[in-house]
Amino acid sequence: MAQPGTGHGSDDGVPLADAARTLLDALPTPSVVFDAEGRLLHANPALERLTGHPAARLAEHGLGLILASRVTAPDPGRDDDQEFLAARADGTGFWACLTTGPLPATPLRVGQILDVTARHEAEGGLALSRQREALGLLTNSVAHEFNNFLQILIGYIDGLKRRLGDRQEPFIQRAISRSADATERAAILTRQLLAYSRRIAPDVRAVDLDAIVADLADRLAPDLPPGIRLAVATTPGLPPAISNPTQIEFALRHLVANACEAMPAGGTLTLSTFRIEPGDRMMQHPEAGTVGIAVADTGQGMSPEMLARALAPFQTSREAGRGAGLAIVHGLMKRQNGTITLDSRVGEGTQVRLSFPAAPDRALH
Repeated sequence: MAQPGTGHGSDDGVPLADAARTLLDALPTPSVVFDAEGRLLHANPALERLTGHPAARLAEHGLGLILASRVTAPDPGRDDDQEFLAARADGTGFWACLTTGPLPATPLRVGQILDVTARHEAEGGLALSRQREALGLLTNSVAHEFNNFLQILIGYIDGLKRRLGDRQEPFIQRAISRSADATERAAILTRQLLAYSRRIAPDVRAVDLDAIVADLADRLAPDLPPGIRLAVATTPGLPPAISNPTQIEFALRHLVANACEAMPAGGTLTLSTFRIEPGDRMMQHPEAGTVGIAVADTGQGMSPEMLARALAPFQTSREAGRGAGLAIVHGLMKRQNGTITLDSRVGEGTQVRLSFPAAPDRALH
């Protein structure tokens, strides 16, 4: 493939005629002309508007000027559509599609570069929806089977409590207590998985996020892996959130588990709350503002490519089979009119923010 180059004529001695240049400049579609070697000879004003680069600079540097990092330049000599990730002069990215064809009676090729970002996003959204539907069907099947086994365990644990409840041996009492607690939490997990798979919106009410974070931190701290320090940061005067407290805890446990796995050598896990003042239009109740919980770690972080796919089902940066957690959390947040956002950099850690509509008043019900 020839690399885009410079110049306003052609090595074959065929200049771009003034009439053709005028015609291209009048087109509303971003258009370009290449010589026989694949060098960019001319870019019209529509391409200037699309990319933010002057036509002269585009002709000087070729398509390499608008390529996103680590993206292979398209081949102007090919007749098929070529899509690639591009970057505007202000640094914003978009998906571009280059289509070229021969200019009759010349060795030149004329083409157009279209912004196909909307189609890419629509196709990606459809693929993600299908993945989540498949995950929902799988989750429903697994949760039902798990619930059947769980009922057997609950029955036997109840029987042991009746038979051994008066025994004072510390081990027996501890085993019964922890087994009962584990089955209760497993039952809650099963209900949440079934709610996810059935697309059921949970009951929401005004809840105190600071209290949820403090309570969960107290219960998680003793079981954290060695070398991981837990920090908690609350927000004075934080309004209640319109959410479901059980599903919040379910989501936070997923995120804490992910954070711990990202810090195999130890680090700091931070649970914090935050507030966005009224007027944020992302939420269903923007007049009341937004409140939320952030889970941050100082672990390995994610590459930009992994970060872009992190919320898709079955995507993971760790061992196979561990990629459903963030997709489930995402589904739970959507059912509560909330959002999940991620910020991560390789070697610097990851922060996940769960945002909810704030309650219209300060009363907790």
